[in-house]
Amino acid sequence: MSFDDILKDLVRGVDGSVAATLMGMDGFAVQQYKREAMDCDIDAIGVEYGHLVAEIKKAEGTLSLGDAEEVFVKGAQSGVLLRIVSDEYYIAFLLGASANLGRARYMIKKASRRAESELKA
Repeated sequence: MSFDDILKDLVRGVDGSVAATLMGMDGFAVQQYKREAMDCDIDAIGVEYGHLVAEIKKAEGTLSLGDAEEVFVKGAQSGVLLRIVSDEYYIAFLLGASANLGRARYMIKKASRRAESELKA
């Protein structure tokens, strides 16, 4: 299965979602998918929030809470769900205000596992 298929399934699987991108920790997008007629720069969102992922990963050792898996940032109009795929990759998932966060968390976890398998292949 391709990264494009994984991201399409993720975005299409959550009503009210906007877009998703598979990002490298280096800030480069591997693949992205956004709903038709959506005007958003998901790569820029992924890069900016990727800095947050990097800071959290730095804090992991100090906090002794285990490896970070997921981060959610809620804004007034939308939210961004970030899920670590591996040491080198994460998924950034842009959600509209009406999106079901529980469903989004389930779907991004599933997408993360599929992306991890694809990266190992």
